[in-house]
Amino acid sequence: MTISAEHSRLSDEDEDEQEEEELPPPLLNLRQRLRQKYEENVEKINFYSTVFFSLLAIGAFFGFLFLVPFVIEPAVTTIQMDFALDPVTCCVVSYQEDSGAHNCSKWSSCREGCTREVFECVKILVAYTDAKNFSCSRRPVDHQWLHNEAFLYPNVKGCGYPPSLNCTVFAQTYRAVNTTFPCYYSRVDATLVITALDPAEIEHSLLLSIIGPLIAFGVSVAFLVHAYHRMKRKEAAAALQELEEKAQCLLEREQEQVATRSNATSTYSIKSISSKINATVMRLSRERRKESGSGDNIEMEEVVEARPPSRYLKPGRMPSGNRNNLLEPLEVTPQTQPAETETGGKSTMSPVET
Repeated sequence: MTISAEHSRLSDEDEDEQEEEELPPPLLNLRQRLRQKYEENVEKINFYSTVFFSLLAIGAFFGFLFLVPFVIEPAVTTIQMDFALDPVTCCVVSYQEDSGAHNCSKWSSCREGCTREVFECVKILVAYTDAKNFSCSRRPVDHQWLHNEAFLYPNVKGCGYPPSLNCTVFAQTYRAVNTTFPCYYSRVDATLVITALDPAEIEHSLLLSIIGPLIAFGVSVAFLVHAYHRMKRKEAAAALQELEEKAQCLLEREQEQVATRSNATSTYSIKSISSKINATVMRLSRERRKESGSGDNIEMEEVVEARPPSRYLKPGRMPSGNRNNLLEPLEVTPQTQPAETETGGKSTMSPVET
């Protein structure tokens, strides 16, 4: 698995190198400069990209919340009401202007501002028919209406904001009784009539209001998640590298300690072996001298051997005075070898002659 991944990475690098070789020199230099600029400013680019996508995600979320009551809900309600796509003929039956929160809270044909309280309102009732070339002022007395008393609205919610909706202009347009105009009624609620209907625009606005913020929010969240994981990978790589460096330092220190201990052990071993060899040599020399029979010399040698090595002794200093006052050294006559006589199988030593 690792070999295949390494092979694929090497193949990708070879392909990039081939592409760079195929590019003309100006484009190649430009690409190298751009890559160098990117490597130099990668931290700034990541920072500003993170800030941008964070603000984009926040704006998309709050924009979606803002569009719900003003665009999405009216569009969904319009689709649910199932308005007739073919317009019918509407006639204004009554026009009334009311004031006060109690009178205007029930319903109003037009409201500027869907969320504010209305203290002055207009109420317009209409009757509609599917007859063609119909005139409200010359209608027959016994004409059969599809519905003879319906509430007129500019849209399904009856509210909006300038300049798309001006309630003053709307009231002036449908103020006169028997005003004839095309309108659209709902198949779900026959008392609901609107003056304008564009299904394609409604669907387009609904799709934009839903898909636009969701795409912006999704892209922003995806980038932030990717940036977070990339940052975590960098931190993990840095922590792993630091851990490897610490482990390498500990390993080198341990190797130094082992080398020091081995040197000390080897030095100690050499010293002990040399001391054993010296002791063995001295013991063998003593045994050889004992076999030769020189007793006095053996004692002297034993005394000499019992002394510590000469390297631990400090040489004596002669007095700094007149050296002529010193005593002359005594003459020591060498000892003769003792004569051996055998008496009863035992050897006796004769006194030394001086």
